[in-house]
Amino acid sequence: MLREHGIALIVVLWMLTLLAIIAGSFTYTLRIESTLAVNVVGRAKARALAEAGIAYAALDMLRPPPLRRFPPNGIPYPWKFGTETVMISVRDVAGLIDLNTASRELLGGLLMAAGVPANGQGRLLDAIEDWRDPDDIPLLEGAEDKDYFAAGLPYGAKDGPFDDVTELQQVLGISSALYQRMAPSLTVYSGQAGVDPTVAPREVLLAIPGVDLQLIEAYLEERRIMAARGDIPPPLPPIGGGYLAQASGLAYSVRAEAKPEEGGAAVIEAVIALGSSGTGGFIPNSSILQWRENL
Repeated sequence: MLREHGIALIVVLWMLTLLAIIAGSFTYTLRIESTLAVNVVGRAKARALAEAGIAYAALDMLRPPPLRRFPPNGIPYPWKFGTETVMISVRDVAGLIDLNTASRELLGGLLMAAGVPANGQGRLLDAIEDWRDPDDIPLLEGAEDKDYFAAGLPYGAKDGPFDDVTELQQVLGISSALYQRMAPSLTVYSGQAGVDPTVAPREVLLAIPGVDLQLIEAYLEERRIMAARGDIPPPLPPIGGGYLAQASGLAYSVRAEAKPEEGGAAVIEAVIALGSSGTGGFIPNSSILQWRENL
């Protein structure tokens, strides 16, 4: 009898242990599911906030330039939306170097600013030109299909314009590190041979052939002071060479970043063209040329 009672007690203890394990597992599962649900809600809210930031920045473009809340200089500004804050930056793409239309000299200046010595620029410039020109005849130090295949790559030269700045990574000789240094100064939406110095970042201004560091630093300081006063940016001192853009305000790169208090984060970047007959650009006569999320 005592032996049977002992066996029964062991069985009960095992059952209690098993129930405790099941209960603990169930509690852990509920905790995980609750955390996942919060994360999903946080990410969804962050995305909605970031998209609202892009829309608000687009609406801001309807105002006359002196009255805009977000100057097109690429500097992030906080925008309060309800209880949340969205960081918004706007940049006029005329202040960037167009991969498709920039002169060889301007691209060479950018390579120099990115740390490529003069004796290493020729092959990279030729490779970029061979990528974007329509023929399959290589320049002196360039690269066409056979050169890409010989390098073990599964593709050849595009022989057409760049559709996106990220394509530069595919050009033979452009390393990942070099691309990272060049990309912030580039666009494919300016359509101009030069740049607008009033909205160009420091790296772009330093890429302009014939300018020196002291001149650029003094100009940037003057531009900063005038922006703080709410005045229009000063023109860059004459430099010649035809490296200045003839038009600006045609397209803007907008970035919105949101991090709700309850968690989650989202980043959206869009390029919005003004004065076009397209749709979907949040405001009349505009279109979205590019849309990227969670970069």
